[in-house]
Amino acid sequence: MEGMNIDLDYLKRFCKEDRSRMERYVNMYIQGSPALFQDLLTKVEAGDAEGLAVAAHSLRPQVNYMGAQQVFDRLAAIEHDARSLGAAACRDNVLECVRSNAGILDELRAWLAGGS
Repeated sequence: MEGMNIDLDYLKRFCKEDRSRMERYVNMYIQGSPALFQDLLTKVEAGDAEGLAVAAHSLRPQVNYMGAQQVFDRLAAIEHDARSLGAAACRDNVLECVRSNAGILDELRAWLAGGS
């Protein structure tokens, strides 16, 4: 299944096409990611450049499992820019990641409901 924000081919390969295992990972992402993206916002607003870089780095594997390449790339940029330019330089990318994650969550919920 491919959507505008996700491509679950990686997760499918990682889980050896085991639908129930995929569902567990998808559900973990749905449950955990909103707080992690909120943490990015909190750190950028606080001007915590190092904390922002660490938070972006730690979120990348989870986003990668969901095949959200655009968000993965933005998180890599946030990690780099936070360390080299400071937290304020990352604000637009953080906001875009939060917006994109809403779309990712919608697509993942649709995938769960659709059973495909």
